[in-house]
Amino acid sequence: MIRKVFGILLALVIALVVIGFLLPTRAEVERSRVIDHPPDVVFEVLTDLRHFTQWAPWTSRNPTMSWRLEGEPPRGVGATLVWQETPEAESSRLWIVGVDRPNRIDMKLELGGNEADSWFELVEGEGGLEVRWGMSMRFGALDLVGRYVGLLLPGLVGRDYGEGLERLDEYLSSSPGRVPELPERTRSRP
Repeated sequence: MIRKVFGILLALVIALVVIGFLLPTRAEVERSRVIDHPPDVVFEVLTDLRHFTQWAPWTSRNPTMSWRLEGEPPRGVGATLVWQETPEAESSRLWIVGVDRPNRIDMKLELGGNEADSWFELVEGEGGLEVRWGMSMRFGALDLVGRYVGLLLPGLVGRDYGEGLERLDEYLSSSPGRVPELPERTRSRP
């Protein structure tokens, strides 16, 4: 009996490993939303990481999350946002690595020791301004756990990105046609 159970477990582990090697080594998530705000205002808000904490979906779910800005200035290439969901959690980082005004912002994202590429794209169309928020993550040749996690990313991160774009639209609606005022505590952060 034990031998049979061991044989079944061994076959299951071998199957998971073989399937893992067949999974993609890259996962990509992108969500978009058409909004009715001036492109220059949207671009300014997206390139200034002080605004990010005002509309990002994670800050509304965890208002006690600690975060800080790094880099000079707090907007554009080099601007960095570091956050920690709980005091015990590992820090995560988001930093801007490229800006192609007025169409694209490229960022790097570091979560739990894994690095991903992230971006915002602004595309003007007949219905308004389409804002695309995306992320791409690569997994090493032997990173089987990462490949399995990659299957879950579109569902997990995609939902957050969709909610974030909705919150961005609401945030921009708080001061139509101009960049929203930052709360005093956000302006005073380094």
